[in-house]
Order: sequence, then C-alpha cells, then structure tokens
Amino acid sequence: MSRYAINSLLYHLKKDPDLRARFIKDARATIADADLTGAERAAFIAGDMRKLNELGGYLHLVMSVPKIGTHGGH
Repeated sequence: MSRYAINSLLYHLKKDPDLRARFIKDARATIADADLTGAERAAFIAGDMRKLNELGGYLHLVMSVPKIGTHGGH
C-alpha cells in the first residue's frame, strides 16, 4: 500500500480539471500507469472514497475532489 501514490493521485485529481475529466470519463484508462496496488486501483475505479480513506488517503483530499466518488454524484 502506498499512501503517497493515493494522495498524489487525489491531489492531482483535485487540482487538474483535465485529468479529472479524463478520470470521470474512463477511470481505468486514466490510472492505468499509476503506482497503485490492486485494492487501491479498484477503489479509485469504483469511486469508493471511504475505501480510499481506509487505504491511506487523507480525509481532506478524499472529500475535496469534486465530482468523483460516492460523495460527488458520479
């Protein structure tokens, strides 16, 4: 498990609207090259923000990425 990889991706999804748009359109393809474990990758693809938090995602980042995950209406 890599907290850094999770939080780095969350940060970039929060700050980069183009990346976020690509992720919303095709999460699997967008994170294909990310350094994530299978569980981390599955949580991102499912939009399971609770699981991302459990896996080490900082709560502030998990809750602040607009339009992705179960809290954002995706």
